[in-house]
Amino acid sequence: MQKAKVRRDFGLTWKSRLEQARLRAATPGPQLTDQQIASLQHTISLLDVSSPHNKALLWSGKDVPTSVPINETDPNGPMWWDKLACLEVDVFRGLGLAFSLEDTQGGRFLHDLQLNYPQNDPLSVVARALWDRLSCRFAAAVTGCIEVIAEGAFGDSVFRTVELEAVLSNDKITTINGLARRYFPSGCDDAYFLLRRWDVERSRRYYEFITACADATSYERATALDDLREIQLWYEQDFFSHLGPNRELPGLPDGIAEASDQAQVVGTWKYSAAWREFIQQTEVECRNSLR
Repeated sequence: MQKAKVRRDFGLTWKSRLEQARLRAATPGPQLTDQQIASLQHTISLLDVSSPHNKALLWSGKDVPTSVPINETDPNGPMWWDKLACLEVDVFRGLGLAFSLEDTQGGRFLHDLQLNYPQNDPLSVVARALWDRLSCRFAAAVTGCIEVIAEGAFGDSVFRTVELEAVLSNDKITTINGLARRYFPSGCDDAYFLLRRWDVERSRRYYEFITACADATSYERATALDDLREIQLWYEQDFFSHLGPNRELPGLPDGIAEASDQAQVVGTWKYSAAWREFIQQTEVECRNSLR
């Protein structure tokens, strides 16, 4: 992905995403024999899924239901779910800040097969199992820091059923979203809860950081505040039962409030020059479009 093509104005591109979703629904994947399935299972066990040190990124969630039918001729049929997490991932990949499964040899191979099947097609289970296996291998091979975008990740998602366990079992990982690996519990549900609560705290800290920067523009500050609000809203939606009577968020576990975001310490992720330059350039483009 070329840096010049990186965009974050997802609200302006929804029509193209809907068109792509309708095309996928109208063109299911190829039929596979048992022999072909066995061959694919063997192949993905061999393909490279390694990522550069400190660059790995996992993603899931941010699926937004709409009232738009996926089939224009069937208004009472399934509705379109807009998928936003993958778009956010593409921004970080395009800026050279992250490396996802889709960037690996194995990820490209499986993606290009276009194994898209309706949920009632038995081959959808086969396709899911292939992605499960590849995703597990990717997460298990990560070294150093890993970033995760998982707001709204469903309980049966690949991330929550496969990848997160592989991450927690991987002793080569040093930080998860900038938080030292030692703070995360071994259980997947507890670790996911902490990850999401930490994401809100992390976004709050970044907003305070950018607000205090003398060279930060008003657009940078507004963007950081919007991101904080979005991440907190996702948290409130997913963990509503954990909120206080006035929607207060639960407190951070012992030690987390004083823990450092290692991304800030070393100047990566949103603390990087690449991210700040991207947001500043976006501001310039927005202003030019209004002239």
